[in-house]
Amino acid sequence: MTRTPMQPPAAETTARHSRHFQLIVDVHLLLVSNESLLLGRRANTGYGDGAYEPPSGRLAERETLVEAAVAVAAAQVGIALDPGRVTLAHVLHDVSGAGRMAFFLTEDLLTTSGWAGPASAPHGNYSDFGWYPLTDLPANMIDRARVAVRNYAAGARFSTYPAFGM
Repeated sequence: MTRTPMQPPAAETTARHSRHFQLIVDVHLLLVSNESLLLGRRANTGYGDGAYEPPSGRLAERETLVEAAVAVAAAQVGIALDPGRVTLAHVLHDVSGAGRMAFFLTEDLLTTSGWAGPASAPHGNYSDFGWYPLTDLPANMIDRARVAVRNYAAGARFSTYPAFGM
């Protein structure tokens, strides 16, 4: 007896292949000065309010990572970043939910003329900002951000959340 493989109906095949996975892309700023990191306390966002994270935002359609970092700096922290000094510091692939990719960018603060912290009161999604040693992060921190910051401080440039065994 000869068996022939069953093919799904054409409509089912087309529907299954027409759905594309869409990944949420977050952009975080790692603003480091004297081995301390600037963290904001989330407020009025509906997710993680009261917890700390590096200033962040979502990547908009047709926006580059550097443009997003500059926009986060202006809208969330109230500072201007030099796009030419923004560099990639860490990438975190979050597979804990629907899927997120977080890019952590930084600016070399040692060469930035006189910038030492938020220029004004907190903006956007944060109630306050503070400097925290990279080796002593606050207990109340968004967990995936903590993982990325710890890995960045240890010299890793990529990580997954939750962490997988090597």
